[in-house]
Amino acid sequence: MLPLSRRNLLRGAAVGAGALSIPGAARAAAAAAGSVPPARWIGAGPFARVYDPSTPAGPRYLNDHTLIEARGRWHLFAIVGDGAPRGESPDSTAEISFAHASAPDPNGPWTTHADALTVDPSYFGEEHLWAPHVVEAGGRYWMFYAAGGGNGAAINLATSTDLSTWTREPSGPLFRGLAARDPMVLRIGGEWVMYYTELSGPGGHHVVACRRSADLVRWSEPVVVFADASTDTTVSVTESPYVVERDGWYYLFIGPRNGYEGTDVLASRDPFRFDLTGAAGHVPGHAVEVFAVGETWYASAAGWFEQGLHLAPLQWRDTPPPWQSPDDPVAGLDVGGRLTVFALDAADRSMLRRVQLAPDTDTWSEWEVFGGPAGAVPTLGRDTDGRLEVFSLAPGGVNLHHRVQRADGGWNDWEEFGGPAGAAPAVARDAAGRLEVFASSPGAASFARRRQSWPGSTAWEPWEAGFGGAAGAPPVVAANADGRLEVFVLAVGGTGVRHRWQESPGGAWTGAWHPFGTAAGAAPRVAADGSGRLTVAAIGPSGTGTFFRRQSVPSGGWDGWQPLFEWSAAAPALAANADGRLEAFSLSPGGARLSHRWQLSPGGNWAPGGEFGEPGVRLAATPSAALDSTGRLHVFAVTAEGLVRTRVQAVPSGGWRPWTAFGDRRVAPVVSGSPAL
Repeated sequence: MLPLSRRNLLRGAAVGAGALSIPGAARAAAAAAGSVPPARWIGAGPFARVYDPSTPAGPRYLNDHTLIEARGRWHLFAIVGDGAPRGESPDSTAEISFAHASAPDPNGPWTTHADALTVDPSYFGEEHLWAPHVVEAGGRYWMFYAAGGGNGAAINLATSTDLSTWTREPSGPLFRGLAARDPMVLRIGGEWVMYYTELSGPGGHHVVACRRSADLVRWSEPVVVFADASTDTTVSVTESPYVVERDGWYYLFIGPRNGYEGTDVLASRDPFRFDLTGAAGHVPGHAVEVFAVGETWYASAAGWFEQGLHLAPLQWRDTPPPWQSPDDPVAGLDVGGRLTVFALDAADRSMLRRVQLAPDTDTWSEWEVFGGPAGAVPTLGRDTDGRLEVFSLAPGGVNLHHRVQRADGGWNDWEEFGGPAGAAPAVARDAAGRLEVFASSPGAASFARRRQSWPGSTAWEPWEAGFGGAAGAPPVVAANADGRLEVFVLAVGGTGVRHRWQESPGGAWTGAWHPFGTAAGAAPRVAADGSGRLTVAAIGPSGTGTFFRRQSVPSGGWDGWQPLFEWSAAAPALAANADGRLEAFSLSPGGARLSHRWQLSPGGNWAPGGEFGEPGVRLAATPSAALDSTGRLHVFAVTAEGLVRTRVQAVPSGGWRPWTAFGDRRVAPVVSGSPAL
């Protein structure tokens, strides 16, 4: 029998025990949340690295971890391993010890100690050490952790009196399961409750299960507290469950959701019943743990791609934060055929603009302020006469604004645009040449549609509210070869991608949303190639891979899903070359590697591709790409430090020049395609 690995468990496991029971109330969506969720939205950011476990021998990473305060110091225990090549996942079967460090404050400085525990194959067949969680009770410290063995996944226990020397429970594993891992223990109502990742049954769904105990050694039979409907055993998105109580509400943090470096938050009055109706926020980190120091709340995160422990302030908001635009920065041709780039200033989030000085040159104006602070990078529309329209989200999601270019190249003043304001809207031009806008409400609770009264008009028809219901992210839109618009959206909880389209060019829309694919980890991307066919790309749950689906014929049906990239932080940027071939750019989780593939012919197969980024340069988000008037693609990327860099084709549809700096002004790096505070 092949040994289990954490990567295999992310992709699925089915060994050992029988199916778990799911209480009837947990199957009822409305009842499962207990009542209407609280008027809170939980988020965090920005994360800062506070501890790096690397040694002179090379980089090391931390993964699932635990923090505990004891005797005036904070102690960290975590999965630890050697770093893998840029953008690649490490060998999780080599995760055989727990790192230990301590600090006077969670922000450091951290002191590295000897590893707390090392795998012991003689102890009931231990094969790995994963996901430690430590609590204090009865004058001892209790470390619960996941371990494999010939009899399947196991939850084990070790205890200590000094947090340095640990002794395993003599009786062996506390219990075994199908894929039991990532334990977290909490005191609720006079008893101990353990939450952990599990499968509902062989071939079943990934769930968060719980067991109860009075003594931390003997545990009840499991029940399911959250069942994820988006996936079967293929990929787990119920990893690292963590529960906290605040003001009579319980909050379940689980992931990876919205990519590998993403954790969703669900709220419930009942600590044993959670579901998606209690969606209450998102934290852009992996294996998130939550704790308070006095009145200040923190989120800690670690993962394969992050090289250490990261810390961020945890924020409790009355309203959802805005979703960030998929392109950062955003670029498009203006009425004079000059490429124009928009970004947000790092200091005050004012809108910035740079313009090519001539359509056929690589010289640019300086960054200039184009508008007041914005809640997200803007989105662009282009009228049939070439005039740009800029659509902006006000800070805090107060409302939408837009600004229209004049025929002489100047700009009209900013105007209110109305409509829901949860993100900068998606924009496309329909068959008649009218711009159509699709705007999401806060938290992607719904979205609406609005279009120009006629091509190039400054007048707009009224908003069509209720064009789409609750979604997992704002929509994306593209035009078919026959001019019919088609909208794609991520379903709540990433359970799939849905789409809706015009039944005739410029005409009515299908009355219902149609399933478009299996579970997805983040908002999709869509682009048209030179053959007239649309291609949609999306990452799988947890970001373990990127897949694409293209039309069989222009404006027609669809081929099946096919792989495009491996690990990806978000759906790749798609852009068409001057000759119609699509190019795709995918950023790895953590931003260390930028990969690149391209079609061999318009609508055809994809070249194997390879590395496109710069060694040693970490990016904040997937880059954007746009054609200039000569037919050359320009790629724009924001580094983790907030500096914009660019790479340009030497000739249309050809090779690429080296990366260069794109001005020295710092812009606001955002996690594109996700909500961020």
